This record gives sequence, C-alpha cells and structure tokens, in this order.
Amino acid sequence: MHTSIKNLSIVLAIASMPLAANVTDLSGNEAKFSFEGAVEPACKTSSGTNTVTGLTLDASQKTQDIGTLDVWCNTGENATTEYSSANGGFLVADNAQGSKLAYTLNIGDTSGIDLQSGTYKHVKATVAGSGIAGETKATSLKITPQSNGLNEAGTYSDTITVTISAN
Repeated sequence: MHTSIKNLSIVLAIASMPLAANVTDLSGNEAKFSFEGAVEPACKTSSGTNTVTGLTLDASQKTQDIGTLDVWCNTGENATTEYSSANGGFLVADNAQGSKLAYTLNIGDTSGIDLQSGTYKHVKATVAGSGIAGETKATSLKITPQSNGLNEAGTYSDTITVTISAN
C-alpha cells in the first residue's frame, strides 16, 4: 500500500510541474535564438614610474618628471582624466611651520596647470591604449616647483590623485 501511495505522489508531483515550452507548430524545420548584451565603456589606469624621492627645490624652478600615467580604454578614444592635489596644489614641508611651496603640473604636452584652484579636468585628451591584450599608453607627468631658493628647510611633498573616465 505504501509503495502505490509513493508512486501516486511522484506521478502527481510530475504532472503538476509547469512545462517550460510547448511546441505548437510541428511543421517547421528550424529554430531561431536571438540574444544580445552590452560591454560598457571602461578605462583602466596605473601609475607607471612614480618613485621620485629627490626633487630639486632651488631657485632654478626646473621642470621635473614625477612619473607616467598608463591608460587603457575599450572605447578606442582618448580618456578624460581629472587631477586633484592632496595639499591643494602645494608641496608641504614636514617642518614645524608646515611651509608650502607652489608648483605647476604638466600633463603630456599640456603645461602650467595650477591645482591651487581645485581639480583639473583633462577632457578627451589623455592618450589610451585600446588593444584586446590590454596594452596601455603612457602620458608623462611633470611638475615645476615655484621655489626661490630661500624656502624654509624641510622635506616637501604632495600626492596627486588621477581619476579616469571613458569618453
């Protein structure tokens, strides 16, 4: 008796399951499947060389390399990059006075950028690699300290953060 009740329960369970698809036209000899998806625009970046520890901070106001920005985008276009300074566009000393030294930033061929007024947006101008292997293109970053040779003693530093977006 238990066996027939179990079998009846299994048959009722299978019969009550919804069917995924019904064939309504048995005369056709082909089936079609349409599908699509999207790959969203994206850019990736990394710091190339960026281990500068010995800036020249004298009256020469020499333009100096601070590193390279390596960029890849899947759009085949140049990227938009936005630059901000942790110290508001100043090199700040580790001395008791917290002395400040202004500087300007060069991004590739664009020079004289002042970050004291806030962030700088380099619109559709930063070169980007676009290959499927992820090859990047590098843009050089340089600063020109606005030193006069009479600045207070100390080690001066700043951090520039770069945010990247696809066009």
